[in-house]
Amino acid sequence: MSAVRRNSVDFGRDAVGNGKIRNGLLCVLLGAVVHYFAAGYSAMLLPMPVSGLVSTYLSPLLLLCGLGLAVFGFYLKQTA
Repeated sequence: MSAVRRNSVDFGRDAVGNGKIRNGLLCVLLGAVVHYFAAGYSAMLLPMPVSGLVSTYLSPLLLLCGLGLAVFGFYLKQTA
């Protein structure tokens, strides 16, 4: 039998950068949705009360961390 040689494609840092961009944009979306509902912008009432800490500090922090992760992924993609 002849040995079949596989050419492995090394995605390297490009795949890591794309993954970080995707995760960062997902965090941005999650932070925006949490802020929308926790701050009371929605007409829908939530089944339990949400602390003001969530809408004041935590959801914008999640949004900014996601933005930072997306920018870092873009940087990794550009330097690959």
